[in-house]
Amino acid sequence: MRHVWIKALMTGVLLLSINGCVQTNDIEVESVNNTKVNLKAYKTYQFLEDSGIVKEDKNGKLERSDSEVAALVEEIINEQLQKHGKKPTAKDPDFLVAYVGGSNKEAIESKVNAEGKQIIEKKPAAALLIMLVDADTGDILRIATAEGDFKNLPLEKKRERIEYAVKKMFAGI
Repeated sequence: MRHVWIKALMTGVLLLSINGCVQTNDIEVESVNNTKVNLKAYKTYQFLEDSGIVKEDKNGKLERSDSEVAALVEEIINEQLQKHGKKPTAKDPDFLVAYVGGSNKEAIESKVNAEGKQIIEKKPAAALLIMLVDADTGDILRIATAEGDFKNLPLEKKRERIEYAVKKMFAGI
């Protein structure tokens, strides 16, 4: 009888873990380090004030968004930098963190089907760019980008996708 419970429990955990996972295979991440600097030597950072998530206003003009996602992105960047031994500071940082992100819900993708016909599909997309800049010289230390499909998910699922992207963007710093 005990083996049946253990087997049922393990099956349940497996099913929950499969259902609880967020798809990330559409997220493409690229990053480039400045080869002339040692990123490990940089210990303290501060966010560039104008960083954030942008959105289009009614007139088609871009403006900074104060959405939950904007706060979430900054929180995740903080978490990942601190995991790499970097510490936030309000004064005299070693480097600055600049980021911009946004989504295009009207993005389209063009494909050619098996019969050779071009098919245009609506494929909403999102992107995030993070740049680390030397606070004294203004030299770029690292640039990383992440692009993926825009998924209208609950905030917790968006968090998982953003965490995945930012973690990959900071790999190796």
